[in-house]
Amino acid sequence: MTIHATRRQVIASLASVSLTGLAHAQDDYPRQSINFICAFPPGSGADILVRYWANRLKNIVPQTIVVQNKPGAMANIAAEFTARSKPDGYNILVHAGSTIAANMHIFRKPPFDVVRDLKVATTLSSLSFILVVPKNSPYKNLQELTAALKAKGDKGTYGTANTPSFVIGKLYTKGAGLRTVQVNYKTSMDFVNDLNAGHIDFAITDSVSGVVLAKQGHWRTLAVGSNERMKSLPDLATFAEGGVAGVDLLTWWGAMVPAGTPDAIVQKIHGWFEQALKEKDTADYLREQANDVMITPLVEAQTLLRKSEQEWKRLVEETGVEKI
Repeated sequence: MTIHATRRQVIASLASVSLTGLAHAQDDYPRQSINFICAFPPGSGADILVRYWANRLKNIVPQTIVVQNKPGAMANIAAEFTARSKPDGYNILVHAGSTIAANMHIFRKPPFDVVRDLKVATTLSSLSFILVVPKNSPYKNLQELTAALKAKGDKGTYGTANTPSFVIGKLYTKGAGLRTVQVNYKTSMDFVNDLNAGHIDFAITDSVSGVVLAKQGHWRTLAVGSNERMKSLPDLATFAEGGVAGVDLLTWWGAMVPAGTPDAIVQKIHGWFEQALKEKDTADYLREQANDVMITPLVEAQTLLRKSEQEWKRLVEETGVEKI
């Protein structure tokens, strides 16, 4: 007897096979090495954190983790690469979700939509950016720096290298009534020599690299960009304590995957990081890197990304940051 399958039956059969294969792939995940995508070059503050997480999870994740550095465009290259990747959990962007959200309003034509194209698998930590001067600078606190910059007028300069440093720099100079000129660098590592040589008066940098270089004796930290002192930096005063109100910017790090990544895979990734975050040595390390542990329920993580994007829209409009 010959059996003639209808078109509907064929489609249903193919769909069943496809769904079965997808479910099997999710159950077996991960079956190959996983890439942690880093948005800045080796040696940067971002690279330090990404490599820490890759090493920290090596005994939790049953596959090799490889760090891939994809620097450029203030993290947009790495974020777009991840967003356009196959949504199978093998490319994970480990970076500041708040910064990626900010880029939606820093760039005139962002190459992707952060809320639509990326999914937050977990939050990791919160941190702020700090104002630093070279070790031989005569300025011992923010009040002294502000007074000197007012006297310099538009002859004073400062360095920035990413979206949060852009905005904190603008909030500080606007709040203090300064005419100091911003000099933008590709990465924070690029302004190290200029700052140390005194070619720029100060810089706004991430707390990770800033604290490391300060501990090594290269820089002096004068203020943190959060509205309250960070738990990880209890001795560093806020801008408000230094006489300049209105500087309040806290960024958060997370692990992000392409938006179409199946929930089962996202939950597995979330579980890996959550296991590590709950261990004391993780909190201790993050504190040393000027980060505070940030554990967010998975159901709230994407909402946080959406709120960050909306908040950055307001900040960019208020500070008048010129779009790129």
